[in-house]
Amino acid sequence: MLHNGTRIDGVRVSHYDVRSLRYTKGGSAASVATDQVASITLGRFADVYRRGLSADQMLKVAREQLDARNPLLAQLGFVGAAARFFAAGEPAKATGALDALQKAIPDAGVITESYRQKFAYFTSLAATGAQNAAQVARQYRSDALSGSWPEGFVVEAEFFLAMAERGSPKDFAARLRAVIAKSDANPRIANRASVELAHSLRTAKDVEAARRLYRDVADRDGVDADSRAGALLGLGMLLLEQGTAADPAAFKQALLLFLRVRLETRDAGPGLHAEALYRAIVAADKWRGPDYSSIMARCRRLLSDEFPGTEWAKLAKDHH
Repeated sequence: MLHNGTRIDGVRVSHYDVRSLRYTKGGSAASVATDQVASITLGRFADVYRRGLSADQMLKVAREQLDARNPLLAQLGFVGAAARFFAAGEPAKATGALDALQKAIPDAGVITESYRQKFAYFTSLAATGAQNAAQVARQYRSDALSGSWPEGFVVEAEFFLAMAERGSPKDFAARLRAVIAKSDANPRIANRASVELAHSLRTAKDVEAARRLYRDVADRDGVDADSRAGALLGLGMLLLEQGTAADPAAFKQALLLFLRVRLETRDAGPGLHAEALYRAIVAADKWRGPDYSSIMARCRRLLSDEFPGTEWAKLAKDHH
């Protein structure tokens, strides 16, 4: 799957490194720049990494694939194991798996995933992880530039660095606009930067400018799940902030937008889904229309069952 939504099916991947993915189809060879690849699914992956493997077992199989000189399946196993370790609350093991990947296959096609996973982890720690997140972003940019990696990865690193360093609202907006201007290099990151810029504008009370950016991302074809979820959340927040008890229609519209995150962007990150469920609870409580209490209860159950350790689950418990 490419970032523009294009699917390339029925091919045999012959090589995958940080610069290009090469494949054959019907006897013809072709390639695509790696910064345009959103995801890769191999038929053999499910055979080698059987469902139900623990993170430790998956890492063991990845090392076995490396020893068998199968770098394609090995690299997918390393990042898969790291993702499971992070999800299980074992960041030391996760970073260990990613460091092992970087040492064993330094030009792996998924090498940039190591920066993404580390950056996501450190940013999840809020202020306590900001310095480490910035360090990851700087290393990503340095490696992308010195290694002459595709331009889309340089743009992603610059976006990460802007998010980690923030700075003044004016400087932050300028850096995001610079990323957006490079949309040809990495449209997925440009979409995410647009959502972050809209969040910043909403905070600054520039409601109409924020709404235009959110709507543009939410309505555009081929937008990645995270960006679309963020845009729907932003549109819902605008309505939540403008509604009143005397005119609760805006609260109902906000509620529907938050629920759309759950229904329409299933591949979005867990943090976005958790936030959408909490915001739905708040919107339903403010709306108080038919079945509002059952909607609140359902969202609380989902938060408790699926995202128990998040700040949103805690806020939901405290919301009365």
